[in-house]
Parts: sequence; structure tokens; C-alpha cells
Amino acid sequence: MSNQRYRFITGNRVAFAPAVTDLSGTHTSSCWGCGPEAREGLGLVPRLDGSDPVADLEFDPRFEGGPGTVHGGAIAAFVDDLLGFVPVVYGAPGVTARLDTNYRKPVPLGVTVHGRAWLSAVDGDKMWAEGTIEAGDEVYVEASALFIAISFEHYRKVH
Repeated sequence: MSNQRYRFITGNRVAFAPAVTDLSGTHTSSCWGCGPEAREGLGLVPRLDGSDPVADLEFDPRFEGGPGTVHGGAIAAFVDDLLGFVPVVYGAPGVTARLDTNYRKPVPLGVTVHGRAWLSAVDGDKMWAEGTIEAGDEVYVEASALFIAISFEHYRKVH
């Protein structure tokens, strides 16, 4: 069933009890999107609203693409990072297998935008997440992603 508010995503939501209640420390400290040690990164600080990862961000002028607007690559990084927290909250950390970013309007510099992500479907080790970047009544970006669950053992080996 589609939600008419969205053009490029379904708006479907899977209800679940979050496996984590605090997102701090659930990702690497050097992550370019949300890592506190990534001084040149986006500076995303995700938090939970129920089972939805959310984050507010005003893009630094160094992320300018077209005049007065945010570069599309920085926007894609924002949604990849934010949607990537959905599998973590669900309890099955995963890696991005596909990311679709639909730019409805240019994201202006100097505006604090609000990102929200949610779980839209699950099939075995595959999880689909959707999300938006909005400000006020404006929907600037709609995104969807497919994540493949990976084991905690993988994370232990890498970190």
C-alpha cells in the first residue's frame, strides 16, 4: 500500500521493538558520516524517535554543489548513513547493497534539514529502509536502500 505523500518510496513501515535504545557508539568513531573523530565528515548525530533513526543537519558551506545548494553526493552520504542505522535498530547490522536517492528539490545551504529513516520490509537477511530529508513542509529528498545483514563476528574482526 502506497502513501500518497511520497513520489518515489512506498512509505510502508514494519513495526518492531528496537534492539537498541541509544545510537551513540553503534558505529565507528571515524565514520565520515557520523563519526565524532571524522573532523572533515558530515557531522551527523543520529538519535531515535521510536524505532526511527532521525538527525538534523545544516550542511556546512564546504558541501556546496550548485550555487547556494548542497552537493548531491553529500546528500546521498547523509541518507546512506541515516538509513544504515535502521538495520542496527532492528538488531541485524548490515551493509548497503543498493541506495536510491531521489532529489525532489535542491537542498539549500543555510537551512537545517531533518532526516528520518524507517524499516519498510524484511526478507531473511535482506532489509529495506526508506527515509526523507525535509525542512518545514518541504520534502527535499526521498531515499530507499537495501541492506544485507552481516554477522557481529565480522565487526569484531574488522574492529
